[in-house]
Amino acid sequence: MAEGLLLQSAHRFDLNITPGQTPGTYARLGAGLNNFEPSLNEEIAQDVYLDGDGFATSTVTGGQLTISFSGHRKFGDPAQDFIFGNMLELGEGRETDFRWTLPDGTIIEGPCTIANIEGPSGDANAKGEISFEIHFNGKPTVTPPEV
Repeated sequence: MAEGLLLQSAHRFDLNITPGQTPGTYARLGAGLNNFEPSLNEEIAQDVYLDGDGFATSTVTGGQLTISFSGHRKFGDPAQDFIFGNMLELGEGRETDFRWTLPDGTIIEGPCTIANIEGPSGDANAKGEISFEIHFNGKPTVTPPEV
């Protein structure tokens, strides 16, 4: 097992910029981006039972893996151009495939929807700030690292 502090730049993200084609064309998602935050968006059932002395029990009943990204708009970057080129699309126009490679080599991938696209915006003397989210559709496939 690795020791020490993890640098977030060791993560790799790839977005299919030709959805519906086989094989797809994956473009690295990272240029201009300086922050990401994964979340499981869990659904939790909290129930109080008579034998619990008034205390509740929690059960995770559902969830969705989402990853929020933020940074600066970089025109000419294939992944960003795909995202912002589909900003006004709805439904299937925002659906594609996504792959997240963790620093240890674990790969998390599956179909996704690009949601909450914002920007570019900001001060006149600043880089255009952007944000968007990748929402996995269904449970993603997890491939453990090769040993």
